[in-house]
Order: sequence, then C-alpha cells, then structure tokens
Amino acid sequence: MKKTIVLINTVLLSFLFSVDTYTVIQDSSRLEWIGSKVTGSHDGVIDFKSGTVIMKDKKLQSAELVVDMESIKCLDIKKKSSNEYFVDHLKSDDFFGVKKFPESKIKFLSTEIDKETGETMLNCELTIKEITNKVKLPVTITFDKNLATAEGTMIVDRTKYGIKYKSKTIFTDIGDRFIYDDFTLTFKIVSELKK
Repeated sequence: MKKTIVLINTVLLSFLFSVDTYTVIQDSSRLEWIGSKVTGSHDGVIDFKSGTVIMKDKKLQSAELVVDMESIKCLDIKKKSSNEYFVDHLKSDDFFGVKKFPESKIKFLSTEIDKETGETMLNCELTIKEITNKVKLPVTITFDKNLATAEGTMIVDRTKYGIKYKSKTIFTDIGDRFIYDDFTLTFKIVSELKK
C-alpha cells in the first residue's frame, strides 16, 4: 500500500511541476578537449558513458553526466605509434590516472541569466580524479521536438584536480618546457525526453 501511495505522489508531483527527464544520447553528444604548451597544442575527444537531464517547463533543473576516461582520443597526431604513446601518457598517473579513476563527472546544478551580457550561465560541478570543483560558464540550450541540446565551453585548471605534470605554477624552475595549466572542454549534449 505504501509503495502505491509513493508512486501516486511521484506521478502527481511530476504532473503539477512539469518535470521532464531526458536521457543523454551518446552517439549524438560529444566532449572535445584542447591542451596547450609553449610549442603548440593537441586536441581530441572523450565519450560520454551515460547521463540524465531534468527539465522543468523547458528550464534546466539538474543533470549528471558520466565521462568514460578510457575512451580519450587524440585527433591531431596522425602517426599511429606517436598517437598511442601520447594517449597512453594522458591515461597515466602523470595526467588522468585512468586505471584508478576510469570515470569523470559533470553535474549541472542550475542556470542563471548574466545581468550584464544577458547570456544563460550554467553553474556546475566538474569531478576529475575524484576531486570536485565548481565551474560557471555560458551555455546555450535548445529544444527540437523530444530533444534537448546543451552546448558550452569551459576552461579547466588541471592543477585543481591534482594534475601537476610540467605545471609552471607547481614547478617554477621548469623553464619553457611547461604545459599550460588550463585546458578547454567544449561539449554538445543531446538528450531525449523519456516517455
């Protein structure tokens, strides 16, 4: 009887507050990265493993996305052996420690309108290597039938997630062999309304 009452209450609340649950479509979504050093940069992609987005009256309420760190790829290095060496290094403890930390997470908390620019700003938490930091960035959210798409770019300071390899902030005497602390993540998240 209690289970029936809980189910009825859940259905009534969903109806009253127009809360919709969307599921991330992995094949249509993407997460692109760019990392830079003095002599140039590298870029690539990482796959989303799963994700759920909660909307209320077509406004973002919350979302949690799981990133498969094992899937990290480099796109700009064409030589196979060099590419594999570079990706293995990214997966090592110098960077993301993928064996110990196979997943990262992006949790969307809320949106707000920037009073100066009029842009929609996304408040979120980014978790890498089980270290979580809050991030705020501009985001665009669009709707098409049963699909919701969120697009944005965030600048991430890797040292806040324990990634110190060749950081000039950490190793001040490294000279010009350093890698910049900031890297860029650009996302396009396509999710479908659950029926």
